[in-house]
Amino acid sequence: MTPLLEITDDDPDGDVVLGNAVHVTRRPDGGLLVSDQGLHSLRWFSSDGRFQRAVGRQGSGPGEFEFIRQGLRCGDSLFVEDIVTRRVTVHSLDGAITRTMSTREFAGSAEAFRSACNAEGVFVHHAWGRFDPTGRGRQRTPLSVWITWAERGLRVALEDVDGPEHVGFGTGAARALLGRTPQLAIGRRHVYVGAADSGVVQVYALDGTPAGTRRLPESDRRVTAADLERAKRIDSLGQDATTQKATRRVWELDTPPSMLPAYDAIIVDMDEHLWVRRYPTAGKDSTPWIVFNPDGVHVATVVMPADLTVHEVGPDYISGIVRNPDSGRHSVRIPAQTDH
Repeated sequence: MTPLLEITDDDPDGDVVLGNAVHVTRRPDGGLLVSDQGLHSLRWFSSDGRFQRAVGRQGSGPGEFEFIRQGLRCGDSLFVEDIVTRRVTVHSLDGAITRTMSTREFAGSAEAFRSACNAEGVFVHHAWGRFDPTGRGRQRTPLSVWITWAERGLRVALEDVDGPEHVGFGTGAARALLGRTPQLAIGRRHVYVGAADSGVVQVYALDGTPAGTRRLPESDRRVTAADLERAKRIDSLGQDATTQKATRRVWELDTPPSMLPAYDAIIVDMDEHLWVRRYPTAGKDSTPWIVFNPDGVHVATVVMPADLTVHEVGPDYISGIVRNPDSGRHSVRIPAQTDH
């Protein structure tokens, strides 16, 4: 898939334009707005990839960021969560701060680990993962899921979802290799919640009423030795010798799964189609996304780079972040026009 636009962290002129991008959205003028964890700022790029300006710097004051964990494009607003200051800053697409709130206020008097939103400002959240710090081996516990609708003052609880898989090592826990992780997405009509243990995604109306399921076509998900080696390479990427040694000790306490997670990302596009990404397999540089229309019919399968994290699917573009699993180098990219 040939990129229509790519902004890399290896600028040929020697200028640092990207530090560690964690979110990207396309602006109405075709330019990109990037939430950059490494450079503690929001960064504007033109439609041809030229750096234009930055907003924010490292710090805990107004308009400053200590550690940007996630960005969420919700209509004409960008919600930016700082996990250190426990603050969410709402920016307009031109950079102005329109509101600042605590992370608890943002998620409706609770702490959310993962959130998603639609253009009307309705959010779905799930709680932080829980684990037994004294336990050993792979574990997974249920997490609460809820919808918040600020304009109507609503908070609606949904059914719990199984949380991310961890490996306990007696005094704590680490992320499990090839672990299943819950996924969330929301559109104008439906909320989607998936545990990734099977090819099923649960569907709810915005008032919390169950509205059926979406089911991926059957596929071979058996784990191979190459899959496990790929997971270990990604898990230890960038670690020094001491940290790698500790990571290997955690691997020894784990029992590798026999089946890959069914998927590892879901997103709703601007036409209300649900996109579900199959978990990537070793030896393949691409992976399919299964696309369902708003009525739940499987209408397309779109193959995209396996190292692309998609943040937005527009009517004729996809924007996301590509990260090389071997080197850790990354780029912000609009891969190509979509046709579904």
